[in-house]
Amino acid sequence: MSWRSWGLAVVVVGALAGCQRGQAPAHPLEPAVSSTSTTSAPSAAPETPGQAAGPLTIADPRITESSGLALSHVHDGVLYTHNDRGDTAALFAVDSNGTRAVLRLDAPALDWEDMAASPDGRLWVADTGDNDEVRESVTIEVVEEPEVLVSASLVTTSYELVYPDGPHDAEALLVDPRDLRVYLVTKEPDGGTIYAAPAQLDPDRPNRLRAVATAPPNISAGDFASDGGTFALRNQGKVFFYGEIGGAPTMVTPPSQPQGESLTFDADGTHVLLGSEGANSEVIQVAVPGAGR
Repeated sequence: MSWRSWGLAVVVVGALAGCQRGQAPAHPLEPAVSSTSTTSAPSAAPETPGQAAGPLTIADPRITESSGLALSHVHDGVLYTHNDRGDTAALFAVDSNGTRAVLRLDAPALDWEDMAASPDGRLWVADTGDNDEVRESVTIEVVEEPEVLVSASLVTTSYELVYPDGPHDAEALLVDPRDLRVYLVTKEPDGGTIYAAPAQLDPDRPNRLRAVATAPPNISAGDFASDGGTFALRNQGKVFFYGEIGGAPTMVTPPSQPQGESLTFDADGTHVLLGSEGANSEVIQVAVPGAGR
């Protein structure tokens, strides 16, 4: 898959232009555990090296700590990103022509860590960072993607989430495209936990999470493919591909990045895009094992 350089704020993979993610199928991927248990993932499949195309360079000087990536379901070829802790509550919409728009959310931005786009045209932002593990609850901010992509302030719906076992630092947010269930993955040096939110989130009360599976160490991002049949998690050195919650991952070693923080699937689910923090950060493309065969 070829990449084209446009010499402005962003270089975007050519396959993103003119395509969108597919529509969600009817049946969700149910966690392979009960509501009261946590499943340790089976042993991983043999590791394979990741072949990267690229690079995609985010050169907008306002984006220096790109911490989340999401491919739009509304606007062809548009990626959304946001900065890490310390920035205002802003999403940047970028494509092959540069930064298309800045979307301001009427919500706090205590420690934004990841984001997702769902097929119903919503953007989900995880204000879930908690390095000191002191937050009694964390928040998911949700907005509607604008039909016309121009800079604007958006009305935000906030969902408060509470862990069943005390505070955690979580940097990965996933939204299953089939049923819109939200998952958070905690970042732990010895291995984290995948938590599922309730099937229906309530904006008026805390939503209690439940542990459903274990996760590899130091996970910083995650995403579902558009058909929901595959999801991926990443840390600094590996990408883990799963066919089900609690299943055994296939590991891929991507090319090195300065501070790998983000991940999103492409439109057809055959590649993931991996982003890094830093000025003029490069986003690389890595093939999904077995996809397209």
